[in-house]
Amino acid sequence: MTHIKIETYETDYYQWTIEQTQALRELVNTHQELKKLEALDWENIIEEIEALGRSDYQAVVSLLTRILQHRLKIDYAKKPECNHHWQAEIKAFSNTLKRRYSPSMKPKLETEWQGIYSDAVDLYLIDYPPSDIPLVCPYLLADLLP
Repeated sequence: MTHIKIETYETDYYQWTIEQTQALRELVNTHQELKKLEALDWENIIEEIEALGRSDYQAVVSLLTRILQHRLKIDYAKKPECNHHWQAEIKAFSNTLKRRYSPSMKPKLETEWQGIYSDAVDLYLIDYPPSDIPLVCPYLLADLLP
């Protein structure tokens, strides 16, 4: 493994899964003799690597949704006695986000940001009645990312 691949693996796991999936597909499609290595299930190996990246991405979306939900509680639920608990929840979600987030996720997160916010609003509305919550996300993605 080259130094660049090791670095990508360590600094941007999500991007690494995308690159490895593409490289394996290209390799198998251009070198048909590799398909004869019956001990390896190439198609499922490729799909599993791809699934690892999707799983990390979905975890990041879930964590951001929960952070937004709790920010909404602090800003709109008008329950100051709960703010300390909600801040602790945000901190816990943010700590996990630091471990799961990869920089190459940012462009996709930016395109889905309003939908992520809408999901957070839906979760907020389960516990609290509708209030003056903005339709457009009042929080910046960049402020929540590590």
